[in-house]
Amino acid sequence: MKTSSLVHLMITVCMIYGCSDNSPKSILTDIDSFIQERPDSALAILDTMDRASLKTERLKAHHALLHAMALDKNFIDVSNDSIARVAVDYYATRGSRKSYARSLYYLGLAYFYQEEYTKAIVEFTKAESVAVTSDSLYLGFSKVGLADTYGKSYNYGEEENNLKEAFDIFSSLSLNYYSQATLLRLANVYFNTSQTEKSIEILNELIIDNNIADNLKSSALATLAYQYTVKESPNLIYAETLFRRNNEEYGGNNMSIKRYWAWAYSLYATGRKSEAREIMSQLISDESVTSSYWQYLITKSDGNLLLSLKHLENYIKYNDIIVSDIIHQSVALSQRDYYEYLADNYEYKAHNTRLTMLITILTFIFSSLLVFVLVRMYVKKQEFVKEKNLLYISEIRRQLEEAKREDYPLLKKKYLSLYRRKFEMIGTLYEHLMNSKDLINIEESIYKKVDALVINFTQDYKDSKKFEAMLDEDLDNIMSNLRSEIPDLKPKDYSIFSLFVIGFDVTTISHLLNTTMNTIYIRKSRIKHHIEELNPPHKTQFLDALS
Repeated sequence: MKTSSLVHLMITVCMIYGCSDNSPKSILTDIDSFIQERPDSALAILDTMDRASLKTERLKAHHALLHAMALDKNFIDVSNDSIARVAVDYYATRGSRKSYARSLYYLGLAYFYQEEYTKAIVEFTKAESVAVTSDSLYLGFSKVGLADTYGKSYNYGEEENNLKEAFDIFSSLSLNYYSQATLLRLANVYFNTSQTEKSIEILNELIIDNNIADNLKSSALATLAYQYTVKESPNLIYAETLFRRNNEEYGGNNMSIKRYWAWAYSLYATGRKSEAREIMSQLISDESVTSSYWQYLITKSDGNLLLSLKHLENYIKYNDIIVSDIIHQSVALSQRDYYEYLADNYEYKAHNTRLTMLITILTFIFSSLLVFVLVRMYVKKQEFVKEKNLLYISEIRRQLEEAKREDYPLLKKKYLSLYRRKFEMIGTLYEHLMNSKDLINIEESIYKKVDALVINFTQDYKDSKKFEAMLDEDLDNIMSNLRSEIPDLKPKDYSIFSLFVIGFDVTTISHLLNTTMNTIYIRKSRIKHHIEELNPPHKTQFLDALS
């Protein structure tokens, strides 16, 4: 039996049956000894510990640090910054520098998972500065954390530099797993910076490495397959082969949503549409950048121009939102915040005021320049992307115009049906209101809310010019066409027609116009007969609205 297993067994027995030394301090010390090898066991014991038994600030800090560490090593996002904050506040002035470096790292990780990238940069940088003299392992982790955060801000240069430094650290410590995992990240950076051949070379080396963990090899296969799908000159057949190999040998491990979409696309584009649909049926077709992008490519390859246009426009919209949100979290500002932290640190208080001012001024200048460069790069990239996409949108619109003669009437009819759904709730509520307003048991608050909704609508409706202008804008000038082509209808007939256009039934219309249902039926029949008799140019449009 392994030593870690024996320790775990010993602690568990002590906690259940009571050993001579089962104090919180002893338990935490024992957990510290095997948490690297048995993080699942460590987390289980930490979760069962009585927090009330942690009487001192030191014990609370030790427990918090181990808890954050156990969550991370069990691949659970440490998104609760309060856990690591307890440890940071204690170890900042007491305890070992190693514990302080680690607590800073986990606080940075918590901010990273919260997508608070500015705060994450500050904490990872603090962790790096402390770990450089106290903890080589967490120096490497801190650089990986910085790399991941810079990557989220599209600062691929800093991402690459930090990953290279992390790789050198892990290699010097003979930590092959972490070295290989860092190479995987580095391959993605090379791909994102158009260094495709470098990326593919690294991934191929990892795939043929016999001394690599299964999860890393699986990730390398999935990453390589994805890159062959989206690279400038894609090889979809080879990409599909890699996806299938990963699925067969490793059960599809490390297959993110975007990678499953890429697999589906590689199948669809190479003619294996049924297999592609089987994969897509298991994916959530949500409104997101990933979903919109791949659905755009798939519908485009299928020749569905209208749907392809919709997905492309969604992709542009959601991508702009995400990128804009990240750009506003300036990495330059986070660097400024870190230097402000250093200025408050006792080690820097010894420096004279002039030097401090010089550092502040230089940092501000550097930050301003970096922000300017990042914004310029982003604007240029977005202008290029938008120009390219607008050209495609223009081409699709042109093709749609060519197909308009055949498809347009059907599309108009479908749109009329969808448009009417906007008003279904008002009509339903109004009918319910009129049928229930005399009942004793109807709740007054509900009645008032429904009545207010209906009143708001009827006010808009009573302004006939405004109401008809709205219908004209949304439905190809339907009311203007009716008044010009059939000018001899009575005013009430135009009102009845407009209410049928938005999908109200006879009951609701009779309530709104304060008349009988029979009257509405007669007037509707008379309007239809008049349309049939005159045979106006927009006859079909009018009859569809009354149907």
